[in-house]
Amino acid sequence: MKLLILGSNGQVGYSLVEKAEAGGLMYTAKDRTQLDITDYDRLLQVVADEKPGCVINAIAYTNVEKAEEEKDLAFQVNATAVGNLARICAERDIPLIHISTDYVFDGSGEEAHSESDKVNPLNVYGRSKLAGEKAIIDSKGKYVILRTSWVFGRHGRNFVKTMVNLFKTRDELNVVADQVGGPTYAGDLAEAILQIAGFIEKNPDFSGWGIYNLAGKRDVSWYEFARSIYKACKNSGIHVRDVKINPVGSSEYKTRAVRPLNSKLNLTRIHQVFNIEPGDWQHEIEHNILCYEK
Repeated sequence: MKLLILGSNGQVGYSLVEKAEAGGLMYTAKDRTQLDITDYDRLLQVVADEKPGCVINAIAYTNVEKAEEEKDLAFQVNATAVGNLARICAERDIPLIHISTDYVFDGSGEEAHSESDKVNPLNVYGRSKLAGEKAIIDSKGKYVILRTSWVFGRHGRNFVKTMVNLFKTRDELNVVADQVGGPTYAGDLAEAILQIAGFIEKNPDFSGWGIYNLAGKRDVSWYEFARSIYKACKNSGIHVRDVKINPVGSSEYKTRAVRPLNSKLNLTRIHQVFNIEPGDWQHEIEHNILCYEK
């Protein structure tokens, strides 16, 4: 089966290409400079020309803060364009694997969110991603929507790289301690996506289309995540300062976009259907932190 990977210059897209290449899979990859997903005619042409057996969409507007000011652009990329892609795939009976977010939830309660829990996004980014989910569902095609959380990778900008750089220049940091979720390594997410694509190919009668949660193993707060990153830096020999990391509440850390306090995701369904286990983000941090020093 030939894969069409959209968003190959992003964290997850980059990992998808790496793993597809290493696995000898047939694929075509398009980054944002090669394909503007909001250009319907160009999107239609690419899908028609490539004739993929499965489309993986890793393109998204992900700047949570800036989305509060650029609402129209966020919805254009995360909702309108995604709906166009879903309809194009549905018309051609092409399965679509799409990455969504834990931010479709408001973060209430303490239990991990299941796929069927009520959605109620708190910010523009979350609302635009939820609109994208709904557009895919409305297309009535074959789709797997993956809701994930706190993605980080060796390519691109993310929390881990930000922390490593701050540990080199700051003596004290305040990090939010009341938002809890599962950090997700982009490489683990990419591997799971390719596993799902392979499962779909081997099971032509597959009927479990829908929404699935997928996140890293062991839920932590941003504060705990930062401490783990700092410890890994120290153990690996990265030259960092003696940094005091202070836990603070969300109310003390002012942002334009409101974030959910509870981003924990229940991972039962994806294990039952695809036999996918959550990746160990701690292992990635402890063994490969040097990759995040750049």
